[in-house]
Amino acid sequence: MENWTKERYEAFREELLSQGEEKYKEFNAKLLCSELDVIGLRAPFLRKTAAQLAKEDGKGFLQFCGKSTHEERLLYGLVAAAMPVSYEDFLPDCDYYTEHLVENWALCDMFCSSVKKKLKNHEAEFFQYIEKYLQSKNPWAVRVGIILMLDHYLTPEYLKETLKRIDGIHSEHYYVRMGQAWLLATAWAKDRDVCMEYIAHHHLDDWTFKKFIQKACESYRVSDEDKKYLRSLR
Repeated sequence: MENWTKERYEAFREELLSQGEEKYKEFNAKLLCSELDVIGLRAPFLRKTAAQLAKEDGKGFLQFCGKSTHEERLLYGLVAAAMPVSYEDFLPDCDYYTEHLVENWALCDMFCSSVKKKLKNHEAEFFQYIEKYLQSKNPWAVRVGIILMLDHYLTPEYLKETLKRIDGIHSEHYYVRMGQAWLLATAWAKDRDVCMEYIAHHHLDDWTFKKFIQKACESYRVSDEDKKYLRSLR
């Protein structure tokens, strides 16, 4: 197997650029609201590529992976999540990606949805570990912490503590607040009784609370009766 070098990575990057779709690039750039350049590569292609890279020599790839485009950063996260390494060895890459590479909602959300295998038998440890993301001064790291809880911790064992954590986040950052609202709407669909108890004493700002109601009312998993009740709280 050929080792990763600067030259090999540059050739790989050129291949990525050649695969970009111009129309999808324009569409995705508007959707992402990112300051990064966008190549125009679709998620299935990136996931397949990441799986191959992780299997062959993920660690070597990460050493040279570029940071200047949305897709390169996303590949870093997807490869880190797919590499056949231990939970402990995964954490430094998770930290680096979270604090230094995430700068739009897709970099956050696609990574968070990809780490399930890494958490097997380490759910409790990771739940405590990601508390530091929620306390970060970087709003994108906070968003990562929120979406990790949304994807993996809306379970009976963790739901009440997850809602408590969400209640303690006070941010003006749009994507942090949207993450809070999205998590709460999803949590309501999973366990309305626990959420009902929570919202009776919540400390969310009005914008986030109203956005939660909007998201819940848009969900097909929330009953018409509950939607009527939630609308009455606006």
